[in-house]
Amino acid sequence: MMPLRQGVRCKRIAIHTQPHAINELQRVLAYPQLKLAASRQQEIAAAYEANTSVPKLPDNYAPASLLLPEGFPQCRDPDDQPFLALAFHASADALVSRDKAVLKLRKRAQKFGVVILDVPQAMALISKSTNEGHR
Repeated sequence: MMPLRQGVRCKRIAIHTQPHAINELQRVLAYPQLKLAASRQQEIAAAYEANTSVPKLPDNYAPASLLLPEGFPQCRDPDDQPFLALAFHASADALVSRDKAVLKLRKRAQKFGVVILDVPQAMALISKSTNEGHR
């Protein structure tokens, strides 16, 4: 994970977020199976917020309305749809996910300019760009 952290610290990589994503992270961190103390949950959430930015989104953007073009792929889990919308509206280079349902939307999302990568693909891309930058 070092190339990712280094890229974020050096501002070569920007991680976009939105209030819905922050709320979702806090909800997930509280899952009993993660066994995270409240103080650790707060540390993780604070580090996430410190290393992310909220991009300019359409004025009437909201997770309930999403403002996506006709035919844009819909995720089975409505909690995941705002992440796709964020990637679309922020013109992100990629949406990185471990969620299998999100990953299944790759081909359809790419038609709208949204690239969806799994974590190993994202890390390989980051490592490759880091190595090319040092030549």
